[in-house]
Amino acid sequence: MKEAVQHALKNAIGLAAFAAIIGSMAFAWQLLNTMPYTDLARSYALVGKDLTHNDILGFHAAEHDWQPYTSPVPPLSDDVKAVYLSWEIPQDIPLSIDHILAATTNQNLCVYLDDRLIYTTGQWDGFHNPYGRTLHFIDAKQSLAGKRITFLLHTDYARWLGSVDYFFIGSELTLFQKISISDAIYTASLAIAAALIAFLVMDIIWRGYIRRRHLQLYLIAFLLSIIFWATGTSSLFPRLFGTTQVWAELHFIMLYLMPMLFIKIIKHISPPNYKHSLTGIFGLYGALFAVATAAEALGLNGYMNMLFAFYPILAVTFLYPIFVLLGTSWAKHPACRYGVIAAVSLMIFVAIDALHFEYHLFTSTLSATVFSIYAIIPFVFYLIREQMMQEAQLIRENNALVQELQVSQDEAKHDFLTGAFNRLQLEPSYERFASFAHEKGFSFSYAIFDIDHFKEVNDTRGHLGGDDALRGVAEIVQEKIDRRHIFIRYGGDEFILLALHHDLTQMAEFCESLRCAVAETMDGITMSFGVSTWHGADDSMHSLMERADRALYCSKEKGRNSVSTESEAACCDICANANAEHHR
Repeated sequence: MKEAVQHALKNAIGLAAFAAIIGSMAFAWQLLNTMPYTDLARSYALVGKDLTHNDILGFHAAEHDWQPYTSPVPPLSDDVKAVYLSWEIPQDIPLSIDHILAATTNQNLCVYLDDRLIYTTGQWDGFHNPYGRTLHFIDAKQSLAGKRITFLLHTDYARWLGSVDYFFIGSELTLFQKISISDAIYTASLAIAAALIAFLVMDIIWRGYIRRRHLQLYLIAFLLSIIFWATGTSSLFPRLFGTTQVWAELHFIMLYLMPMLFIKIIKHISPPNYKHSLTGIFGLYGALFAVATAAEALGLNGYMNMLFAFYPILAVTFLYPIFVLLGTSWAKHPACRYGVIAAVSLMIFVAIDALHFEYHLFTSTLSATVFSIYAIIPFVFYLIREQMMQEAQLIRENNALVQELQVSQDEAKHDFLTGAFNRLQLEPSYERFASFAHEKGFSFSYAIFDIDHFKEVNDTRGHLGGDDALRGVAEIVQEKIDRRHIFIRYGGDEFILLALHHDLTQMAEFCESLRCAVAETMDGITMSFGVSTWHGADDSMHSLMERADRALYCSKEKGRNSVSTESEAACCDICANANAEHHR
């Protein structure tokens, strides 16, 4: 039940996000199109009365009664394809209406106020093909009331005659506000996409690139393609930097690349059984892009002319990725839920722009492409979140493995029965303490000790009782030592203790406290100790151990349950040698 509620909530959130995107798009579109003086009656005239120019937006030549036009024109050759669009401005409009706002795509433009040329753009001498979308913000420098505004449009493309995207008149402030709103919507989407790209790039730099994070590269490339795709239909960058053709070229290239990159992302988030089919669709898009690029390189305007084939193929084939996203279990592949929103939104927005820019079916003040970025934000955010959660889980699992490995390594260093270090740790421990003592001038001592008559303990108490005795001794020692000590079970009932900051006397006193604690705590168990101290860099572990062994032997000779130092052992050796000489 809980899972069902969660799924329903997620679906509701997804639908709400999609509705918000569509609602904001509709509101912005309505806002931008609510302008005065837009429904002005148009009259048309055609140079040469060529009625083939019927794909200019809102312009159907066969539906009009053409009249000859006598306005001055630039020098035109006989085969030039040019079209006049003319508006009669009412006499009763406010005197503040003195500016013209228009946008054209792939058109050279001359603007006349009555018979006077007030604006021109494009290259009319030689008729180079115009390319891209151009915003025209024209100051007539006088009131437009009672005037006739005439556009002379020219293009020389074989299959794309361009379009007049919109035409408005108004005051400078009113029209500037209109441009600003349109640019603000685009700039906001650009900023969001750029922020997502920056986040992904920093994540790759911070975490490092590994194969499982190649999805992030696809997301970065996809977001970049959306940015440049939208840039080609916005007036912002062409107005700021000029070079309209460059932005239009980028727009077309990204239009071909964008579905390919989206297919790559879908392949990553969908089940493996769909990958073969998706690869085939990816190859089809790649072939279209390759053909268009080759035609572009040959000067055939391949990117633009191939759109007549690209859009229908895209409309049909892109239904399959949507089918994949819808047919995939969202419980097992939750990213597909947000992928549906992104895919459907992209398809709608691409279709809107195709109908406008390619097929000229309706006027568009604002390109729908800017809303594509808003549409994919939930999808991108979810993929980033999922990848971060997966990597966090991997980090936790790796940390757990490291801890397990550390425990295993620690266990390998310790004696299983007593918990003390095993004899393999003696030499590295000696080296570490000797190094400290040499570098810092610390004292450093060594002790070896064992349980007195341990064989009898095993014989009387059994081996389990012997093990209990070893564990009991180890527990007492562990309670009294600190980080200055290293406690080692050397073998059998023999133990070794290394102590930093202990001279010979201090070490002997510490061992005496251990001996007393064992004797008082453990019934019938006593211990003998041999203590030596490090004599400097010329000393060695072998010599240190040898002196402690002699001291331990001295403790045994004294009757056990005692502590002897290397100094006492030296006296014992002298006495033993003297007695030997006396008896000769």
